[in-house]
Amino acid sequence: MDDALQRSADAALAKGDIAGARALLEALAAQGSDFATSMKLAAVQRRTGDLAAALDTVNRALDLQIDFVALLLKASLLEQLGDAPRAAEIYRAALFHAPDAASLPRPVAARLDHARRFLGQVRAAIDADLRALPAMDAMHRARAHRFADNVLDRRAVFHQQPTHYRYPGLADQEFFDGAYPALADRMRAAFPAIRAEFEALLAAHGDRQAPYVDFAPGQPMGQWKPLNRSASWNALHLVRYGEVDPVNAAACPETIRAFSGDHQPDIAGLAPNLMFSLLAPQTRIPPHHGVANFRSVLHLPLIVPPGCAFRVGADSRAWVEGQPWIFDDTIEHAAWNESGALRVVLIGDLWRPELDEQDKAIVRALVAAQGAPGRLGAL
Repeated sequence: MDDALQRSADAALAKGDIAGARALLEALAAQGSDFATSMKLAAVQRRTGDLAAALDTVNRALDLQIDFVALLLKASLLEQLGDAPRAAEIYRAALFHAPDAASLPRPVAARLDHARRFLGQVRAAIDADLRALPAMDAMHRARAHRFADNVLDRRAVFHQQPTHYRYPGLADQEFFDGAYPALADRMRAAFPAIRAEFEALLAAHGDRQAPYVDFAPGQPMGQWKPLNRSASWNALHLVRYGEVDPVNAAACPETIRAFSGDHQPDIAGLAPNLMFSLLAPQTRIPPHHGVANFRSVLHLPLIVPPGCAFRVGADSRAWVEGQPWIFDDTIEHAAWNESGALRVVLIGDLWRPELDEQDKAIVRALVAAQGAPGRLGAL
């Protein structure tokens, strides 16, 4: 490369001679320029208003090196040229390749922020188009919006990873919004009574709390070692592995009544389970997976101070007291309480919503053939 031409081009840029700098940089490019020179030329061509030439040049730069700044420039040029779909695709690639924003110069971080805003606008336009589709049921509407998430946002994809039992043919789905509507309505209505029963149980029988994580001797604990048999995450069990706790359950008749029904898995030695989960202040539950994908799990938040939240797969939500949700606990999930107060959630097992009676019979038979499992994974 001609170093004299490079120095002359830099001098022209320093003086504000954009046309002169462009001519010199194009002469360098004709000799086979490197990535940095190509990027410099693309920026100069853009400043002169020759967007098509700048796009050609940045493409040559990307042939030499995949770089998120070059991707940002290309996306910006496509945006200026009115090619929003291609601009969105390249902005997504730029965000994918970008390092941690805290390490970037402010102007570059600002360009990344613009990329996110642009993608948000594109997403909003697509959402509007989805709303214009013929009426869909809740399941298909959720799938449509997930499809848009996956396409536009490069949303991380999480799969079921049950630690013990994987029933075949079940889709990966973090939350089952709209499932078991009658149960959800009943839990909302019973929320004040359930919370009152919990508070009375805690006052009268707080000593019956048990660690939520309780590995038997010899079980490998891995990431659970800090929480094994720790008071930071306790449970007051009403029903555990299908066995009713005579004291705790007797103290919570409204809770038992509200949750009762054939939606609960009846699997000897394994389910149902129903408990109050007590997470101490400043405690984080690490990402983990549940035992079996043939069940789903209901959370009814009872006491939720600020700073508490829950993530399943790529979907993070804040609990709202009295508002239940149902999720697949075999998809990676985590929870945290960053407040200075106790967080309490009622947790109960449900059958996976789409299983029919034949599926349930298969599950019962296979688990029974293995013998009563109990204490699977200690969770």
